[in-house]
Amino acid sequence: MTRPTWACQSAPEEPWRVLVVATEPLATQVRTEIEQGLSGLMEMVQTADAGAAVALLAAHPDWAVPLIVLAATGGALDERIAELDRQPVLRRAALLLLTDGQCHADLARTLDHHRLDGLVHIPWKLGMLAWQARAQTLRWLSRERPDDPRTRALVAEGGGAIAQPESTLLTLLELDAHDMAHRLLTGIERVLGPRPRLYLPAGARLVHEGVDVAAVFLVLRGRVALDRTLDDNELRLHHDSTGSVVGLLSLAQRERAFFTARATTHVEVVHLSYEQLDRALALDPELGAALAALSIHALAKRLRRADQLQVEKIRLNQALEQERQRLAEALHQLEEARLELIAQARFATLGELAAGIAHDLNNPVTAMLRAVSFLAEDLEKVVSSHPRWALIEEMFTSARARAPRTTAEERSARRRLEAILPTPGLVQRLIGAGIEDPQQARALAADPDSLDLVEAAAGLGTAVRSIEVAAQRMCELVKSLHAYSRPTGKPIADVDLHAGIEDTLRLMAYRLQAVEVECRFGSLPRIRCHPGELNQLWTNLISNALDALPAGGRIELTTDAPDPTQVRVRLLDNGPGIDPAILTRVFEPRFTTKQGTIRFGLGLGLAIAHRIVLMHGGTIELESAPGRTLVSVCLPVAGPPPAEVESATP
Repeated sequence: MTRPTWACQSAPEEPWRVLVVATEPLATQVRTEIEQGLSGLMEMVQTADAGAAVALLAAHPDWAVPLIVLAATGGALDERIAELDRQPVLRRAALLLLTDGQCHADLARTLDHHRLDGLVHIPWKLGMLAWQARAQTLRWLSRERPDDPRTRALVAEGGGAIAQPESTLLTLLELDAHDMAHRLLTGIERVLGPRPRLYLPAGARLVHEGVDVAAVFLVLRGRVALDRTLDDNELRLHHDSTGSVVGLLSLAQRERAFFTARATTHVEVVHLSYEQLDRALALDPELGAALAALSIHALAKRLRRADQLQVEKIRLNQALEQERQRLAEALHQLEEARLELIAQARFATLGELAAGIAHDLNNPVTAMLRAVSFLAEDLEKVVSSHPRWALIEEMFTSARARAPRTTAEERSARRRLEAILPTPGLVQRLIGAGIEDPQQARALAADPDSLDLVEAAAGLGTAVRSIEVAAQRMCELVKSLHAYSRPTGKPIADVDLHAGIEDTLRLMAYRLQAVEVECRFGSLPRIRCHPGELNQLWTNLISNALDALPAGGRIELTTDAPDPTQVRVRLLDNGPGIDPAILTRVFEPRFTTKQGTIRFGLGLGLAIAHRIVLMHGGTIELESAPGRTLVSVCLPVAGPPPAEVESATP
């Protein structure tokens, strides 16, 4: 590390220090000129590089450093300045950069962090560096040490406030618009003589949109706004941002007025034609600075207003976008509600149709069962006089009571008969008649007339049995339709949950043929509920599982009572499962994962199931992994909560 050099000054207080980061001989030139500019009130400290400067300040954390003068030799300025800024004392100091380069591409970070206070080219004009150092130090003192006695002593030499501008234009910009306007008017009257004041009421137009501008107006009192005609309507664009000189922009560009300048209060103005303004500026060039200051002030005010309007527009657009999103969400929810109402109306219509169909089917099915019973009795009376009635009755009764055989059982019986009878056609006739006993088969094979009689009697018994089974099946379906279509009114007590599940399985039997269904029913108390709603719940859950299952899939239905107040129904399938990323959304209306894709259509099955469970005061949970999806429904034995009961009461 380079040993720092010192230029010590005797002072009663701890001196401020200017840090010069440069190598010789440049460091000596810098130190010499800056000492002249700062009147000996600063102690000069020099290091050769940024690392040495950081180490020096780390050893003296109580130092105050108003100014850093950094030589930009060696490149990588952003990194070197960032290294200096690691010391808090140096990070607060003003930074003056000395460079002999014509361009720099290594100061982006420095400018982005607002760290560059001044830039001086090497070689500099004599006195320029001292002036720059003094200006930056004064700025630091006004910010960091405004009440220090040495600050006041230092700026007293300038005869004014800290960092007072030297140029006429910047000095005028320190004034407010009213003072600037009066100084301009004083100068104009000094050249042209007294100017008459014009007093105008509110609403008077100073400049007309679309009309040539041949004069400017110096506004001494009152307010003026800018208007523009848009679709035959006047639109107020700016208010009180025209500045004290009206018409100057159009006059300077020699164009027609783009706005209408209208007084919004009583105003006091001075009229200056183009020629009068031109002569005043020619005779007193200093008036140009006053006019420029007024124009800059008005332009800055108008630009600030334009920026403010842009910010307001962005905020309004953001608010409109948020409102649009809220409206879109409300529309989405309304659409969901509409679709759910459609689905509920469809289910209600189907329920009404099912109730009507069940009622219409009940009588003919009952009549069919009664007719089958009478048919069997009448058949017995008709054939009882037949000489071989005993054989006919035996075969008829046996066929009527015989359960259907599986294909495997039939093949086994055929093989046993084929072992003792050589004719395959004869074996097929015997198997069709339900003859499996070898001894009986041999006897019938030897008596063709008896075989014909046996076949006819067995056929009658099988036909009667088929009619009975079909009619009984229809009775069960009618009963299930009655239960399924039961209207939702008040909750019904003493409901057998298993009966509702079995009714649903019977009604869905046509869809369950391609899968295996296993039911393991536990002991459940009877519950209070809406049976029709629960039947719809089981239908939706089973349908959802079937949609995911391939042929040969498996569904397990299990029931139990976790505690005396609840019953639980669990449905487990071995389908592909649901992606965990969308698992939390499956109960949303119109959300479905059918066919392995996420689609938003009429996917209301699980959403309606969720609503039914909540309506009953229960819970529904869904767990899923590849090859396993489990839906658990818990329902209170006591039935829906009172609020739901009241809302369901007609």
